[in-house]
Amino acid sequence: MTLPAEPCRVPEARRFVGVQLDLWGVDDDDLHSAVLVVSELVGNAAVHGRASMCVSLRLDARRLSLEVIDWGAPAARPPSATGRSDECGDEHGRGLSIVEHLTEWIECRETADSHTVRVGLRVSGWNSGCPDEDLLG
Repeated sequence: MTLPAEPCRVPEARRFVGVQLDLWGVDDDDLHSAVLVVSELVGNAAVHGRASMCVSLRLDARRLSLEVIDWGAPAARPPSATGRSDECGDEHGRGLSIVEHLTEWIECRETADSHTVRVGLRVSGWNSGCPDEDLLG
């Protein structure tokens, strides 16, 4: 799902992930954890990010991979106001702590044009067949 990087878009991203995971048959506890993680990552992208953001997910062998990318022209803020560096560990507030607690791994990548955060969550059960490809809305 691609959206403008605006805080008002966080609920839309949460619904997207929740509906897709429900369709895939992910159990409620794992679904709620994933929605919370996406909410934190999309919220960060909306506040500190660039013009647009994209949320993607992949379910594979009991692991859920979530990715949030923001790209485009940098937001109209000095670089020091973004709270970002090449490392994920410089985030402030409790958002990253929540993400770290709920996920198995976190990867961050910064380029001149984008910022990407990928996380992995173990899912204990799902009822539908496992999708073969990333889902991008």
